[in-house]
Amino acid sequence: MSFFRQVWAVTVMNLAALPSRAGASLVTVIGVATVIAVMLSLLGIGEGVLHAGLRNDQPDRAIVLSSGASELMGSFSKADVAQIAEAPGVAHTPDGRAMVQPNASVIVELQAKAGATNNAVFTGSGEIGRLMNSGSFRIIQGRTYQSGLHELIAGVAAQRMYKNLDVGDTVVLRGTPWKVVGIFEDQGGIDENAVVSDADTVLAAFNRTSYQSVLVKLTSPGAFRQFKDAVMSNPQLQVKVERVGDYYRSQIQQLTSLLSFVGYFVGGVMAVGVVFGALNTMYSAVDARKREIATLRALGFGGTAVVISVIVESLVLAVPGALLGGALAWLLFNNHDIALGGISFAMDVTPGLVVLGLIWALVIGLIGGLTPAIRAARVPVAQALRAT
Repeated sequence: MSFFRQVWAVTVMNLAALPSRAGASLVTVIGVATVIAVMLSLLGIGEGVLHAGLRNDQPDRAIVLSSGASELMGSFSKADVAQIAEAPGVAHTPDGRAMVQPNASVIVELQAKAGATNNAVFTGSGEIGRLMNSGSFRIIQGRTYQSGLHELIAGVAAQRMYKNLDVGDTVVLRGTPWKVVGIFEDQGGIDENAVVSDADTVLAAFNRTSYQSVLVKLTSPGAFRQFKDAVMSNPQLQVKVERVGDYYRSQIQQLTSLLSFVGYFVGGVMAVGVVFGALNTMYSAVDARKREIATLRALGFGGTAVVISVIVESLVLAVPGALLGGALAWLLFNNHDIALGGISFAMDVTPGLVVLGLIWALVIGLIGGLTPAIRAARVPVAQALRAT
């Protein structure tokens, strides 16, 4: 009999015996499912943060920051903004205005509905900023703010998390009352966690004279290099220029790396326990079939065929566990809103994560089946035939 036919015959025999070991097999399946569900849920948090930050990324947008500072700590005068607006590559509105939006950013405290007080970003923007985001930004309740008045609009995520952010409410920020006149959404992007008003009004309210960052829309993604070189070579500007997507990706990377570490660490620790469970299951299966395996060996079946068949059995138990775990993670946590570090976003259990979970399950099955398989192949035929 050919090698492949030997493998097929022994594998079919092993799989046919699974119903007789339903209890032990189910323990392995549930164990694998638990590992995969927990790991994918934790990794889904990191995916959710990343996708929220980059959901509305546009390759033709750039952000100008003060050298060595974040978008919350920069310093740009109106003269600086005017020079940036004159750089080559900047897009213009139909009426000739440069699509350059200086932003004011202030850290304020908001009272969470859960009871705690969290820091949040109070952003000052303007009409040009709304034009840049016209494809995703939408007022869903009330209206937008008016410049010169202490009015603001709140993102839907901020409204869900914090008190006094419904239309008509008044919220006190650093001792100054602001009226909430509208609620906006931004296709699930991270900006939905912000409260926004007119940039110059924000500066005046908090006794500031400079903006913290400048957002720029370019004529095309290819104009980025020309714009960056012109702005950074200007001796009157001490700045750095990045694509908006690259900047937010770098800001989010530290958090997503931590979440990935936690997901893999917890999944790895749990996987060790499941591997020992799989080893126990497969050792019991091999011991129960010593005489069957020995009989096959006596009939001329090779040890390699026995090894492969036992490993296949272990993998067969791992695959439904992976699919069950992936399905549980997706059904229970995909698009589930979660608050982390003062921001709210939807967890994202992506198809890529489900594939990763399947790979982990196969590795667990391989490790759990390899040692029992080798043991089965090494049992002397005469000894196995005398086993009771």
